[in-house]
Amino acid sequence: MKGIVRKFLLMLFVVSLLGCENVFHNDKLDYLWRLDKVEYPDGTDFSGNPCTVESKKDLWFCFTRDLVMIENKSNDFSAIGVLTDQGETLVFDFSMYDDQEWPDIEANLNAAGLDSKVPSFHVSELNRKTMVLTGAKTVLTFTRW
Repeated sequence: MKGIVRKFLLMLFVVSLLGCENVFHNDKLDYLWRLDKVEYPDGTDFSGNPCTVESKKDLWFCFTRDLVMIENKSNDFSAIGVLTDQGETLVFDFSMYDDQEWPDIEANLNAAGLDSKVPSFHVSELNRKTMVLTGAKTVLTFTRW
């Protein structure tokens, strides 16, 4: 009898391990991140003004599975886009936002350090507290919340 119970418990344990899927497939990336600063390596911001580093507050990025949400608390802007996680590269896709229906989409994406509706970033650093994303025109530094 003990042998049957042990085999049953072992089988139940193995099935429980194999049957569970992690909701958040990238535990380091997923969740909420505060954008702390945007660096402009070429020395000018998106408007052409001289700027090397711009401190941010009130700008948040939330990553969950295949979605990215940007929220600007200072002007009540938020947008949800498609996230493509290629390991060392992240691609955000906000191309579904029509410029006529969302006339401020480009300005708000620029305020968040994104140079287009479909920017690509190299993951320069990613741990449980800090993330640094390097794009074609900006370097974004985040703190995890």
